[in-house]
Amino acid sequence: MSGEKTPAPIAILGCGAIGRLHAERFKADPRAKIVALCDPHPANAERLRAELSLDAQIFTEPHAALACPGLRAAVIASPTLLHYEQVCLAFELGLDVLCEKPLAARREEIVDLIGLRDRLGRMLSVSYQRRYKAPYLTARRELAQRADWYGPLNEIHVFVCERWQQTIHGTWRDDPQVGAGYFGDAGSHQIDVVNFITGRRPEAVLAQSDRCGSRVEIVTRVLGRLTGGVGLVAHFVGRANHWSEDIYFHCRDADLLLRNEKLLCAKQNQVEPVADLLPESSPNEVFLDGLIGGAPTLSPAEAALPMYDWTAGVMQSIGSGNWVELGG
Repeated sequence: MSGEKTPAPIAILGCGAIGRLHAERFKADPRAKIVALCDPHPANAERLRAELSLDAQIFTEPHAALACPGLRAAVIASPTLLHYEQVCLAFELGLDVLCEKPLAARREEIVDLIGLRDRLGRMLSVSYQRRYKAPYLTARRELAQRADWYGPLNEIHVFVCERWQQTIHGTWRDDPQVGAGYFGDAGSHQIDVVNFITGRRPEAVLAQSDRCGSRVEIVTRVLGRLTGGVGLVAHFVGRANHWSEDIYFHCRDADLLLRNEKLLCAKQNQVEPVADLLPESSPNEVFLDGLIGGAPTLSPAEAALPMYDWTAGVMQSIGSGNWVELGG
């Protein structure tokens, strides 16, 4: 990290629950200073400013917020359909960007943003939270550095459930024009960390789903094939009464288990915790590492492509009832 003394001025676009999370993290980091809050409903920005005691200007129009003198970076925490336009605007004004997932609503937009980032020499990170947490970071290290102990990866099992349907009525999450239901919203994190931990991308999917009285997918079951011939079974239950997450990596000689963010390994019917966890960080901390010291991000814009392909493929398979080949 750099010894830079002047905090980096940052703007936050979108002052809902996710924008607040970013604001809390940046306020706790002396390397950052939130100087602009933007939301089409000024009361949201005013509430956030008051509750966190921020010395920030309030805007309702993104261009005005991003044009603040001296601004270094922007956090895009607005609805998905606005991401592409707002990231482009931030790039045009010379800013680096930390964007909430999904990066954009269309695959062509994601590809365009990657190209624009490269042409302008900007930084673009996507806020996939689990990539920065100790159990997932350590799971990646386990399969990479202890590959001989585990043996080749054969199968992956993902199960996640949550009290989600009960909370979405009247929100954008219940709008099929904006999101893809539970598997595409909360459940996308598990598929992203499968890619992050193993380096395997989904190649084909067969999916079945039930909206359970909502307008979007609530319970979704997926069979998948990942690169290298690895099999995947994923089950997303968005109408449970508790949160739970299991991600299991079944290798030839041993298994690696993530049970509610606890990391274990299993061999010859003996299950033991993995004790030497890597240190934890956050998308905001690593974004500042890059902004100030040039460190690489753990969640570059390229991470958005396999997630877009996964979501689009699952939705296509739900509609057709057939296997769907993904990507490109």
